Amino acid sequence: MALEALKEGHRKALKVVEELEGALARAKAGDAAAALAVTRGLLPFLEKEQEVHFRQEEEGLFLYLARITGDGPIQAMVGEHESYWKAVAGLRELAEKGGEALLIARLLAHIIELLRGHIHREETTYFPLAEQRLSPEQLDAVDREMEAIAGLR
Repeated sequence: MALEALKEGHRKALKVVEELEGALARAKAGDAAAALAVTRGLLPFLEKEQEVHFRQEEEGLFLYLARITGDGPIQAMVGEHESYWKAVAGLRELAEKGGEALLIARLLAHIIELLRGHIHREETTYFPLAEQRLSPEQLDAVDREMEAIAGLR
């Protein structure tokens, strides 16, 4: 099914966002250690799984969508990926060295807001656009590219 790998990635990410919200609540309550404990457990997803997901978007779907939308909207989405990576790097550093609850809360809130908004835009705008405007052959090509990036081909 076209774009199913990305949709499944979004479902997983939204579950992780719920866990991040728990860490955020701990950070807002001033419990940096508890917030970082949760965060450490989520870093493999935030770093490794999201890297594959973002590559699937950037090296697969976005290349096709840019032909429809032009580069501007796609560059905005890639810019969100870049903002995400900066925040996750900051979170990684805090997880390794410790840090103030307020800073942890700011990074967590940014990542949560970014992921929720990014997923919403893709699910409500970009995926329907792709499904409406790309040919079945193009959608199959996107799926094959995503499988190759994920190491399934």
